[in-house]
Amino acid sequence: MNATSPIALAAINVGVTIGDKAILRDISFTANSGEFVGIIGPNGAGKSTLLRGLRGMGAITFGTVQVFGQPLHTMGDKQLARSIAYMQQDVNVGFGFNALEVVLAGRYPYLKWWQNEQSEDYEIARKYMAFTGVEALAEKSVQQVSGGERQRILLAKVLAQETPLIFLDEPTASLDLGYQEEIFRHCQVMCQEGKMVLIIAHDIKLAAKFCTRLILLAGGTILADGRPEEVITAKNLEKAYGLHSDVFINKVTGNLDIHTYEAAGTTTQQPSVHVIGGGGSAGNILRLLHERSYNLSGGVFQQGDSDADVAMAFGIQAIVSQPFCIIDKVQAKENREKMLTADVTVLSNLYYGQQNLDNLAAAFVAKKVIIIEDTAIEERDFTGGKATKLYRELRTLPQVTVLSSVQFAEQVVTGQILNS
Repeated sequence: MNATSPIALAAINVGVTIGDKAILRDISFTANSGEFVGIIGPNGAGKSTLLRGLRGMGAITFGTVQVFGQPLHTMGDKQLARSIAYMQQDVNVGFGFNALEVVLAGRYPYLKWWQNEQSEDYEIARKYMAFTGVEALAEKSVQQVSGGERQRILLAKVLAQETPLIFLDEPTASLDLGYQEEIFRHCQVMCQEGKMVLIIAHDIKLAAKFCTRLILLAGGTILADGRPEEVITAKNLEKAYGLHSDVFINKVTGNLDIHTYEAAGTTTQQPSVHVIGGGGSAGNILRLLHERSYNLSGGVFQQGDSDADVAMAFGIQAIVSQPFCIIDKVQAKENREKMLTADVTVLSNLYYGQQNLDNLAAAFVAKKVIIIEDTAIEERDFTGGKATKLYRELRTLPQVTVLSSVQFAEQVVTGQILNS
């Protein structure tokens, strides 16, 4: 075994069949030292079956697995235990064991059958208990610790094996978010030190945040393999999970985020809606309508405005101007064209200045207008009264309906937008 090779693990056309049922088929990938690889996929996709097979704990019907170039089936038990540490999903720890004793069990590959743990083994165990933050629990029974502490003790046991490959089967299941992120961070550090971590993760967003690479299993085979942003796409999530979603970078966290919504019905055509907004006033409106698959457009938003960010995240066509600039003639024309073709134009509860006053003027051309009014126009007018005059005139038109945001949401949910 050449542990200096960057290719730590290779699965070549791996398949698992139980009876007449193919659990896994045509699984092929390689993973390098230093990679943090997450395996994701729906329940029943074969994730745990794959991990056990890669560790040599489950029968592989077809294909081969190599660890640093050596076929898995040629490796003895001790050699495997010195190469791959495996933390399974449900670990039963007997009564009477304290945390240090559990972690010391990770040293078994290095002991002869007649040997007890040596001082070096105790030093290694305590080192990894300190790394996972459970050193103070050394003498405490594992039956008397919290779920998060127990998982960190078991992780320390895995680390005490000091293997170049670490397999973790949903180690964060049923843990609070703080504990989940803590374990993922430990894994990140281990990979930075040159280990390869292969983790089954049920939380897609958490896996995308921390893993350097994701493998998406669905239907017993690999649907996608690559960087998180390459694997977690709306198309892949629909294929694997049946989710209708938008995938985008959350500008608050900087992390990949997922927004799910109901698919459009096939028997009715949703109306087209153009949303006039700005200053964050249209974000919830866009989200609400998008979740119910309305055909949307928006504008004129300013670049950097959260309304523009929401539109971009959901793939909504939006007219976007430069920040702090007056709406130009091209944008004004496009805005009116959107309103003329839309079934409904929604004017959000936005504040008006000289730069966006044309958004209000443009609403006069719309076929049907719903004004969202949660705040009196006088409180939102920074144009010296121009916006107030236009707004009051618009409200008198027969094609205009005025609703609060709560009333509007109720009508969207009940599908009554066109009946306002």
